[in-house]
Amino acid sequence: MAFQIGAWVGGPGQYPQPTRENVEAFQNMQGHHIDLISHFTLFDINDWNQTKEYANVAKENGSTLVVTWMANGYNAQDIVDGKCDNYIREFAKGVRSFGDEIWMRPLHEANGDWYDWGVGKAGAGNTDANVAEAFRHIVNIFREENVNNVKWVWTTNASNQGSGTTLTGNYPGDDFVDYISIDGYNWGKSQSWSSWQTFSQVFKKAYDALANIDKPLFIAEISSSEKGGNKAEWITDMFEQFRTNFSRVFAVMWFSQSKENEGDWALNTSQAAVDAWKAGVTKMQSTPPQSSSSAASSSSSQTTKIENQRHTGQWMLNYNNGKLHIQVASTIKACVLQLDYQGRILWQSPVQTFTPGKHSLDAPEAGAQSIYRLSVQQ
Repeated sequence: MAFQIGAWVGGPGQYPQPTRENVEAFQNMQGHHIDLISHFTLFDINDWNQTKEYANVAKENGSTLVVTWMANGYNAQDIVDGKCDNYIREFAKGVRSFGDEIWMRPLHEANGDWYDWGVGKAGAGNTDANVAEAFRHIVNIFREENVNNVKWVWTTNASNQGSGTTLTGNYPGDDFVDYISIDGYNWGKSQSWSSWQTFSQVFKKAYDALANIDKPLFIAEISSSEKGGNKAEWITDMFEQFRTNFSRVFAVMWFSQSKENEGDWALNTSQAAVDAWKAGVTKMQSTPPQSSSSAASSSSSQTTKIENQRHTGQWMLNYNNGKLHIQVASTIKACVLQLDYQGRILWQSPVQTFTPGKHSLDAPEAGAQSIYRLSVQQ
C-alpha cells in the first residue's frame, strides 16, 4: 500500500468536527493532502444522517472517512443480545446508500477499562469472547443489509488496562476484519502518573503482539505531549520507525486536538512539531513501498526520456510529451503526484477511479527534473 496520512483534524471549540473548513485548515498546516479523515460517532446519539455530512466532506476532498463507532451506554452482551440492532441496521442502510468506501471502527480499545464495552471495566460483564462476538454481530447486520462499501477495522490499545485484558484476545477473526490498528499516546509528563516514552516504547508490545494476524496494519490514533521531552524529535523518530522497525504500518492518523486536563495532543503545539510532521509526511509519501507505486521521471525539456519507469504487474505509469499515460490491469483508486528530487510535492491530481485499460492525464510542466508517482489508495 502507498503510505497514507490521516488525522482527527481538530479545530476551534471544545467539540470540533471534521468540517470542510477544519479539514482544509489541517491540510494547509501540513502542506499535504489528507488521505484518511477521522470521525467519532456515538450509538443512538449520532445517526447516519449526521455522519453522512462528514462522509461527504471526505468524499469531496478525495479522502476516506474512518468512523470510530462508539457504543456508549452498552456493554458487549447488550450488543450480542440485539439491544442495538435497530440502530445498527438503519445506520447500515445509510452507509449502503452512500456508496463510497467508508472504514468502520467499532468497539475500539476494548483492552482498556474506560469504555462501556471494555474488558477491563469493572462490573461491566465484558470478556474477550463477548466483545469479539459483539463485533461479529455488528458486521453480520451489515452483511444482511448487503453493505459492500465498508472496510472493517479492529483496534487494540497500545497497552492493557484492567483485569482480564489482553492485546489480541478480543480479535473477532479474519473473516470479520479488513484492517487492524493500534491506538497509542506518549503522555510525557502531562499527568502525575505518566512519563516520557519513545514511539517504540509506546507501540512495540502491541505491534509485536499483532505479528500473527495477517491483515494490513495502521495507527488509528496517535499523539505526543510536549511535556517532558521534545515533541518534534518524537515525531521525526516516529516516521523513521515506520521506515525501519515498524515497516508493516501503512497509515498513521494523528489525533490533533488538545484536551484540558488531559494532553496537549494538537499537532501545532509548536512550530517545530509541525515542521517535523511535514518533513516526515513528505519523506514517507515521496518514497512509498515499491509494491504500491509506479514512478516515471520527466525533464524540464518535456522530452520522452523515462529515467525510472516501474511496472508492478498491476499498473504502469509512463510520461511522454506533457502527458501521463497510465495502464492498469484492475480497477484502482489513485492520484498522481509530481515530486521534485528532494521529495517535495509540486503537484497532485485529484483522486479518481481508474478502470482496467489505458488512461491519459495532462501533466504540468516542470521547471526542473521531477518524478511522477502513482499513489494507490486501498
